[in-house]
Amino acid sequence: MKQFPIILIALFGLTMCSTPVDPSEVRTTVDYIASNDLFPNPERGFYKHSECQMGFGPSLSEATLRQHRERNITLLLRSFYLKNFRNAPLSAQALTAFDNDMAVVRRGGAKCIVRFAYSSAADEPDAPLSVVVQHIGQLKPLFEKNADVIAVVQAGFIGAWGEWHFSSNGLNTASARHQVLSSLLEALPASRTVQVRTPAYKQEFCQRTTPLTQEEAFSGQPVARIAHHNDCFLASANDYGTYIDVEADKTYLSRECLFVPIGGETCPPSGIDPADGPRACDEMRRLRFSFLNEDYYRGVNDGWVAGGYMDKIIREMGYRLVLIRGEYSTGIVPGGTIAARITLRNVGFAPPYNARKAELILKHTVSGERIILPTDADPRRWVPNAEREINVSATLPANMPAGEYVLYLHLPDAVETLYGNPDYSIRLANESVWEAETGYNNLFMNYEL
Repeated sequence: MKQFPIILIALFGLTMCSTPVDPSEVRTTVDYIASNDLFPNPERGFYKHSECQMGFGPSLSEATLRQHRERNITLLLRSFYLKNFRNAPLSAQALTAFDNDMAVVRRGGAKCIVRFAYSSAADEPDAPLSVVVQHIGQLKPLFEKNADVIAVVQAGFIGAWGEWHFSSNGLNTASARHQVLSSLLEALPASRTVQVRTPAYKQEFCQRTTPLTQEEAFSGQPVARIAHHNDCFLASANDYGTYIDVEADKTYLSRECLFVPIGGETCPPSGIDPADGPRACDEMRRLRFSFLNEDYYRGVNDGWVAGGYMDKIIREMGYRLVLIRGEYSTGIVPGGTIAARITLRNVGFAPPYNARKAELILKHTVSGERIILPTDADPRRWVPNAEREINVSATLPANMPAGEYVLYLHLPDAVETLYGNPDYSIRLANESVWEAETGYNNLFMNYEL
């Protein structure tokens, strides 16, 4: 049986008199009920891995992406192999194929983790540096066009699987890595980050070992746009070379990844026991993991299922935002004010990492007319295990139509092409709040004019 919030009315400083009371000065408190349900949310959770020979297929399927959503998966890692272009520009066919894939991602209500590579084995060649830089330049217009559905780009291009090792062209050097990463940062819109395979690669590029600070975060500077992925998560004592100084590197990531995304995949363990559920949860929470490969490595992932921890990992990977309480004006009048103070908590492993809005919506129950009340809240700064407040005091339109209004919290994608698409709005982890057709979260405040 569904539970509904508890609503209390507090009359602050009121006395019995004939003077009319401004309804905006009277507050109602709503206590919300958390939910343990599993449901999809954008840019977080397990992802599906997919790959193609760019320009030669296979293409993505919208129906498949929709099926993934039904299993609470909204992310796709798409590896674009450029084996046919190791010594040539990307063809118009290849560029069109990338653009078409991003259009399918958009129609499928998903976002894409993008990676490019020339090699899918340690004994296969990659490409010369001049070719890599040329290809990144060719991709720049498509990055700009499709940034809305690109969650993050992984540095790629160098070595087997684009993981920056085994380079047949000598690209596993500081100077080559610097040029590839610089080219990617220049080609991508400033709103998107590039993930590198080890903490040392970012430290080498930025010439510092100190983590990103709160003041630097989301500034558009290179240090704020280089993120992390670990493709041998919990697989050995140093995760197959991911870490140099294990403890120092993990401490660095724990601070860094409050402001940039980290994700990856597990691997067959070497020299250690497979990571059980409790250890995996502790590590993902410490490192602020936002996403992980569902398909690899099954030997580890299946152990989380057998141990009864998979639902917890699905629920808490990335962000999970829970309403705690709200204090609201008990009534509204045209041209008057409405006040709200909303407290929520992020119980997930990580904050949201791409920009989105936080706004209140007053929706007319008959006409559907909406009054949007913007806030200055930045969901990217809603760190795990901390309460955050959204405060609003707004003047309402003087010509509001009569009727009943419902108050909602809306957390839409900040990009105009996705704004208003419920597939890309955040659903809060509370009982009975989600309105699927709009992507709004019902705050259980109704007003009558």
